Amino acid sequence: MPNDAYPTLQNAIVWREKIIRKSGVSLLGRLQLNLGTTDGAGNFSTTIIPNPIQPGISSFTVGTAIFTDPGTPGESGLINLLNNGIGTATLNLTTGLLTITGSNALTAVQFFPGLPVMGIRIRELANSANDQTIFFDQNYAYDYNAGLGMFEQFIPGTTWNAAHANVAGINFFWSTNYWIGGTAQSPFGTGAKLFWVTNNSGSFAASADPPRITDGTTWVNFFPSAWSQIDATNFLTNWLCNLPFRGRMVTFNTWEGPGPTSASSLNYSNRIRWSTIGNPFIAFTAGPPAAGSWRSDIRGQGGFLDIPTSEDIVSIGFVRDNLIVYCERSTWQLRYTGRSIAPFQIERVNSELGTESTFSSVQFDTSLVGIGDKGIVECDSYKSERIDIKIPDLVYKFNGLNNGVARVQGIRDFPNRLAYWTIPLTGFYDGLVASASRIFPNIRLVYNYENDSWALFNDSLTALGNYQEQSGRTWLNTPQAWINCPFPWIDDPFGSPIILGGNQQGFILKLAGTTPSIGVAITNDTTLFITNIVGGSPITITSPNHNLVTNIVPGDDGSIIGISGIVGNFSFLNGGVYGVNVLNANTFTLYTYNPTDDAFSIATTGGLLTYQGGGLINILDNFSIVSKKFNFMDEGQNIQLGYLDILMNSTESGAISLNVYLDYNDEDKSNLAPFNAIDDGLSPDTPDTFFNSIIPTSSAGFNKIDGSKFWQRVFCPTRSNFITLQYTFNNAQMNGIEQQSPVQIDAQILHIRRAGRLTNI
Repeated sequence: MPNDAYPTLQNAIVWREKIIRKSGVSLLGRLQLNLGTTDGAGNFSTTIIPNPIQPGISSFTVGTAIFTDPGTPGESGLINLLNNGIGTATLNLTTGLLTITGSNALTAVQFFPGLPVMGIRIRELANSANDQTIFFDQNYAYDYNAGLGMFEQFIPGTTWNAAHANVAGINFFWSTNYWIGGTAQSPFGTGAKLFWVTNNSGSFAASADPPRITDGTTWVNFFPSAWSQIDATNFLTNWLCNLPFRGRMVTFNTWEGPGPTSASSLNYSNRIRWSTIGNPFIAFTAGPPAAGSWRSDIRGQGGFLDIPTSEDIVSIGFVRDNLIVYCERSTWQLRYTGRSIAPFQIERVNSELGTESTFSSVQFDTSLVGIGDKGIVECDSYKSERIDIKIPDLVYKFNGLNNGVARVQGIRDFPNRLAYWTIPLTGFYDGLVASASRIFPNIRLVYNYENDSWALFNDSLTALGNYQEQSGRTWLNTPQAWINCPFPWIDDPFGSPIILGGNQQGFILKLAGTTPSIGVAITNDTTLFITNIVGGSPITITSPNHNLVTNIVPGDDGSIIGISGIVGNFSFLNGGVYGVNVLNANTFTLYTYNPTDDAFSIATTGGLLTYQGGGLINILDNFSIVSKKFNFMDEGQNIQLGYLDILMNSTESGAISLNVYLDYNDEDKSNLAPFNAIDDGLSPDTPDTFFNSIIPTSSAGFNKIDGSKFWQRVFCPTRSNFITLQYTFNNAQMNGIEQQSPVQIDAQILHIRRAGRLTNI
């Protein structure tokens, strides 16, 4: 299995000398807040902060009762929440007042904001090998309670405004950990391990979030504290990103201006500002003696320098003992000089290559990799160069609308030796959705840096991060049956690090790049929720910012979904498999599989039923493995394929499809009707039964010896200038049990020969 033999890999990857279908994503949980408990009569009332509530997104649960907000964007005032007949609820979209009447007595009320995940960040804990992962959406911070198996608000009482009243906001959360030891001037006392957070919300007077610091029990605003003052009249009010470097806290792309508000702050997008060495919390004093950790008007205390470019500082990261600074179209490094008066100097590394997303930078052992306007760039502090020579045009296909390039986020998967980036790729958006509505990333770009190969996974994710399991494996949290677990039980011990992704609806998902070795299932868990259903022919579903793609006719390479969790009238949809016809960014219609034409084309019906709440969606991923064009061009000969043998992992009832394409016709499958027709004297359209396109993954029958892998033989006698092979699922397999089986190709033997002089045949 040569690494370069399959240039197109969608939801599959070349990994350690084999091709593996992408594993599914497994649900860790949904970001939620516990609002309290109903009284003895099942009544409840509270005001949700911040306001106003974004209509058509939020949902609530009271025990088993589900209350859904059916609002539409721009709606305000009082609405009645849809429910499953247990009690009633109203929500004031303007004030945030939630009132529940006659529901389950003494039952917890849960609020699911349904907002995009804006950060998954690591908070280091004192005297602990395990770290805490903090999750952010646009309004709240959360941590995961492994004992209860649910998310909780982290430090209740503090809210954020990372969207600035705009669901398409890009104010993602940057964080860093900075140890402060032995100083009473820290706002948290001596010896606290501090967690610094900013979302670079700038100088918006009414809605800006200042940088905040916490020791895990309370948040303290950096601005307008006395230690944020940089001279007699001005303050450091915000920044894009920051890191501790050589004993100083260093900030990049800063906002600075007079206090006590940030309304008049100015953005110095090419500025680097640092604190005094050892302590960023010395309060400003005019003197004598003058003091202040961030004072740049006192030599040897704080300071700043401006990079000699008009470009913005976009991203940063360490390489060895140097700090790499990526600007929009250039790369720089910040070096430590050892001089107290001018502790840092800036040097240009490359004048053409930079990055466009703060969170696209991925730290490798000896380099920092980021994604810019010209390519995927690697800098080792001495030079900066592209590493995407095999996919040189991909970056030019990113969606630039709605700050699409700024939404790229990257992370490194150490166990699998992979790197992931979540990107908005225009070719995978649905053409029926207005361009202005294409907001969120729709593809996970996967880089196997062990063999320098690339793949695309169909995942809609807004943020990536690390997480350490807080409990060991049990039967309850393992998504597979024992017989389907291809890993030892000890493979997933307590504290094992895993990669998480958050999506546009507040779902937090465990990601797997290759095999389900950490207990991630083959098929995806639920990743979207339903807020409304309208019966008819076909049924119309509302799911905010769903990012699905139409798939209702033969040949469509779109989304196929499963539905679960609906209560009441539309519960007959639960457990079904459906194609979708996208109407807009928030709605789509459902279609069921029609075996007659091998398409999702039969409309579902729901009559005049009323939606009563609930409903979750899991996306059923197909895969596509497309080979290079096999040929004998160097010898001026055609190529003839008789059959091929494929070594595959054994599964109980799995199967995949093989499509064979000739020359440069990538549409017509030569081994399927009507293109494999023969004239048998009865009908000129009779399919040649000697061809076969279905490849089972059970025992092939060559021998009766049991094993975990078997050779599968496929007959497809074909002669052409070029031959291209594609492995995938057909629509029948996507609608059947085959979709739930893993796919692994370990080897293949193509039985080919030269077929005469190269001609136009």
